[in-house]
Amino acid sequence: MPRKKDEKREKAKQIFLDSNGIAKNVEIAKILNVESAKISKWKYMDKWQEALENKPKKRGAPKGNKNARGHGAPKRNRNAQTHGAYSTVYFDELTDTEKELIESITLNTTTNMQRELQTLVAKEYDLKKKIKALDNSSTGELFIDRVVEMRTPKKADDNDPYGEYTGKATNRQPLNIAMETTVRSSAFERQMRLETELNKVRGRIIKLIDSIKSYELEQRRIALEEKRYELMKQKASGVYEVDPDTGQIDDTFKDPDI
Repeated sequence: MPRKKDEKREKAKQIFLDSNGIAKNVEIAKILNVESAKISKWKYMDKWQEALENKPKKRGAPKGNKNARGHGAPKRNRNAQTHGAYSTVYFDELTDTEKELIESITLNTTTNMQRELQTLVAKEYDLKKKIKALDNSSTGELFIDRVVEMRTPKKADDNDPYGEYTGKATNRQPLNIAMETTVRSSAFERQMRLETELNKVRGRIIKLIDSIKSYELEQRRIALEEKRYELMKQKASGVYEVDPDTGQIDDTFKDPDI
């Protein structure tokens, strides 16, 4: 009669598969209270790695499952949001100030250019104020630019070698902050960065002012062409108005019969 297979041997394999291969031989040995060498032998003989590669991947609840009905995330939920760069913005969630700003947007080119110019001038003033504040900082003073963290996986607990075993696999392991580096800069370095940004803003202001001037000249040219066109129509029809004071033809007169 063939010898009955050790129950712990099957449990060891199942723990390995349920952990998606994360559980180590030593950890499984501690859970089942056997020698790690025996786990290594079982792993080789029963081809655990091959079984893991051929393990069917689960794709959510089975068809027709209603366990989550009524318990899902609410509409517009942001639990999975990370940096928020791609999140949807809803108008009804905006503040009154934000709504007022958006509703004030117009298609009038002159108004939009003027608003953009005002924003750039405000930015220029803010940068100049920050640069001036750095002039008054004490010599050798350093400012925090950013903090860089180096993280490592948390060590396993003796009673629970690879996290609380629930029979469910997890690819996300908790992390510890192993080292933290603070990057600092001097007042001079900050001033140089602010000066660079200030020059960019000033360049945009100059370019925008040139655009405004060009737009105004173009509008004047169009208005002049329209006046010439009306004058030509009056002369061609023989119907036109003359200013009684100057004797000049009124180029704004439009014949209602034409």
